[in-house]
Amino acid sequence: MQGHSIWVILALSWLFCSGSHADQETRLQCDDLNVYGAVDLVLSAHNKGLTEGNQLALYQIIEAAQSQNESSNFLSVHFTARESNCTAGEDKTWQKCDYIQDSSKLLRHCHARLLLKETQEILSHHCSVEPPLIAEPRPPCLGCPESISVKSSDIKESLSYSLSKANEVSDHTHHFVLNSVAWATRQVIAGFRYQLQFDMRKSNCSKEDFKYITDECHPDATELTFINCNSTVDVAPWRHELPGISLKCESGPLQTSLITRRRPPGWSPLRNIHDFEVKPNKKDSSEESQESKTLSESQNPTTELKPSLSTDEALRLDNSTSFNCPSKPWKVFVVRANPPPRPRPDIREQPLELVLDP
Repeated sequence: MQGHSIWVILALSWLFCSGSHADQETRLQCDDLNVYGAVDLVLSAHNKGLTEGNQLALYQIIEAAQSQNESSNFLSVHFTARESNCTAGEDKTWQKCDYIQDSSKLLRHCHARLLLKETQEILSHHCSVEPPLIAEPRPPCLGCPESISVKSSDIKESLSYSLSKANEVSDHTHHFVLNSVAWATRQVIAGFRYQLQFDMRKSNCSKEDFKYITDECHPDATELTFINCNSTVDVAPWRHELPGISLKCESGPLQTSLITRRRPPGWSPLRNIHDFEVKPNKKDSSEESQESKTLSESQNPTTELKPSLSTDEALRLDNSTSFNCPSKPWKVFVVRANPPPRPRPDIREQPLELVLDP
């Protein structure tokens, strides 16, 4: 029994020692000359084995890594290549070829593994076309609210009813007119449900003198008073009924950055909604930018400008933190658009000439 335990301990020790000498992988720079030499060897071997078609030329080196075990060193490399204008069997190296500038010629992805010794030996290599990954479109959510543009005429009716309802329930002495719309959604239920967020501004029309908002109602220039509201409007046109409106309002303008539309002068529910944009004052924008810059500097008083590094130091620092992968394209690939075909003459528009035998 004791002898059996000793053999078990020896076996476990051997497995531990052999596992500690497993392959250890180290990433390499993609612009390393040894990596480029390995890619050159793989491409040359690939093109030499072609019997038809066109040779491949390097496009980019994507990644490279070196590994080792107890006896050997290995190099793994992943690079992309494009079809060149050199045909198979032609006595030319791929460096003397140019890409075929055709978008239908898809990028080839090549993977190779080499044994590193005095003369590198290719253990395996494979080049194939990998189609780009295309995300599958998400199916629409039936019955879920969907955002719609606040410039859409689809919200005109719901917005008009919401404004009328807001003025009706308000205990203010004056009517309020639309100031801005923040967002809008539409949902398909037993009809359509619109949800709106907007704000209104006090007008010059008092409820005593004006029963409804008319074209004479404009924002009151002497007093800035706002009301912001969230409304839900249920519309079913085929029922020939007034829409159901649920409204919640409070004093003050909208406190949101989503406002994308402003009310044009003289707008009322009796008028169409026109597109109107408020462009920021360039002078104010520059002053705000300068103010934020000054504030940032004041909040970081200890920030100092560091002296610039020398070229050698910057290069050494860059190499220690980056693998320069993927490498720069070997040559520029430019897809030239084919000129549009010339329109064919319409035979029906050409006059017919009758040739009569004498």
